[in-house]
Amino acid sequence: NFFGQGVMATTGSRLTLPTANLLAAYDARAGVTDDGSGLCSAWADQSGNGFNATQGTSGKRPTITTTGGFASLQFDGSADAFGFSSLSASAGVKTIYAVVNPTTVGSAYRFLFDANAGRLGFGILASGKWGVFDGTDRDSGITAATGLQRLSTEVVTGSSRVWRNGTVGATTGWTASPALNAISAIGAFHNGALYYFAGHICALYIYGAARNTAVESYITQEWGV
Repeated sequence: NFFGQGVMATTGSRLTLPTANLLAAYDARAGVTDDGSGLCSAWADQSGNGFNATQGTSGKRPTITTTGGFASLQFDGSADAFGFSSLSASAGVKTIYAVVNPTTVGSAYRFLFDANAGRLGFGILASGKWGVFDGTDRDSGITAATGLQRLSTEVVTGSSRVWRNGTVGATTGWTASPALNAISAIGAFHNGALYYFAGHICALYIYGAARNTAVESYITQEWGV
């Protein structure tokens, strides 16, 4: 089993993370490389697809820690981010799921994920709301707040939506159909540009399919959100 015992592979009546259309899976309970100083230099993709995230500069590595009793990587909001090879086969519909605890929110861009080509950014927009960015802000109307929470964003032809803890925000437009065919980033807008996420990321899952409530149920089971 490529997930590894006790992380995403479970037994008995427990749910498992759905693998259909799974492109990449990052879980702070597995695949985290400590550089020897408590910082994470690499975050291995648990999907088996090999999209491993890395950070070669020590001053830009998130801290290996916990939040709410769960393993997490804490991003400092000013420099911390990972890059990983593009999900080149993933043009079209996508959903991104995340388990996070922001430490800083407000009227500033703070990206959880971004793809340089095709433009698919997900995180806190300049409005202080969760949303998606495809060259235009797609504001969900959900105000960003601290606290452990599950998020998902779905982009399909012509529209996008964001959910927080299962509650959906406004349906907004969507003009991009990103192939994600350049280096993508976790914890920042691509190449930084001051748009860094501040807070804990416990998990991040990227799917090439519409939102699946089975993934949300798995997240609720594992993190209680």
